[in-house]
Amino acid sequence: MSAMARPPRLSGNLPAEATSFIGRRRELADVRSKLTEARLVCLVGPGGVGKTRLAIRMAAGLGRAFPGGAWLVELADVRDPARVGDAVTAALDLRDQAAAGPPAHLLSYLRDKKLLLVVDNCEHLLDATARLVTEILRAAPGVRVLATSREPLSAPGEHVVPVPPLELPHADVPLARVRQNEAVMLFAERAAAGSGAFELTAANQAAVVDLCRRLDGLPLAIELAAVRTRVLTAEQILDRLTDRFSLLTGGGRAALPRHQTLRTTIDWSHDLLAADEQTLLRRLCVFAGRFTLEDIEAVCASGDVLDLLASLVGKSLVLKEDVKGTACYHLHETIREYARLRLREAGEEDFVERRCAGYYESTCRRSAAEVRHRTGR
Repeated sequence: MSAMARPPRLSGNLPAEATSFIGRRRELADVRSKLTEARLVCLVGPGGVGKTRLAIRMAAGLGRAFPGGAWLVELADVRDPARVGDAVTAALDLRDQAAAGPPAHLLSYLRDKKLLLVVDNCEHLLDATARLVTEILRAAPGVRVLATSREPLSAPGEHVVPVPPLELPHADVPLARVRQNEAVMLFAERAAAGSGAFELTAANQAAVVDLCRRLDGLPLAIELAAVRTRVLTAEQILDRLTDRFSLLTGGGRAALPRHQTLRTTIDWSHDLLAADEQTLLRRLCVFAGRFTLEDIEAVCASGDVLDLLASLVGKSLVLKEDVKGTACYHLHETIREYARLRLREAGEEDFVERRCAGYYESTCRRSAAEVRHRTGR
């Protein structure tokens, strides 16, 4: 090779997996199907649900379909929206060709390429990321983008794939079936790796099942709990979940700072909210189960509730489900406990709880009066 010759370009920069990938067959199949139809697919879900890991796994499996390779663009540490293009350029190792200035040289390079861009952690740079991705897709017909975010990019042609927590295990089933549950598998494998001695048995089965359920099947929370098996039993970890944010703090040193504790993971999402969204989220903690829009309007009274609620649903912080033709909502237990801490810090706990108690008392009295009227009693 001559002194001026350049080495051949790599066909991607995806990191090797340091731990085993567990489950997610349904989600992988869904993403694969979407990527055959759409050029922009966005994995959306709450922090710690495993969006990045799923995206990298998917990209690695699709490598042969993209002669130009699969390239990971990490936005977690980018704070300036103007630097999103620089992050893509750096990921593609094009910094020495930047004389034309991004995005011009980036679009020129990508124009005839067939490759996959995995744009990770977009939620704090939504507008800038959506604009750049739209430009790339218009200029480069052979490029596809797989993004991860806590809410959709809302870019043209985007297909959204919600990433749910792992399926929750059932209680009172044989140990052999419990072992096949993905949440339990994750806890058992990470606990065995972390402690060197953990084993799922009939004796600790109930505690592990309850632990995974109370952690909402959230992979990050389960992994942080598994680390605690170095010094605690599964039963002891379960007993201490009343203070989960002090307990689940043992993330790896190489992890993103916001993934090293459960609290910092949710702090990241919370701090991206507008002030009125933060107010509504913390007040929603007074609802222990399902609640409706009417319940929120009566108890939480925080500005334009409908739009605020829609935003929290879109940001993967409030869950929506249809119950007999009515839209109902609920919070994961972890988010509810976090919101409770924030409500207490804001000094609103007594105020909101009194409103909630008064609302349901009046609702019960009204229902009782209607029953007496119908029955004539």
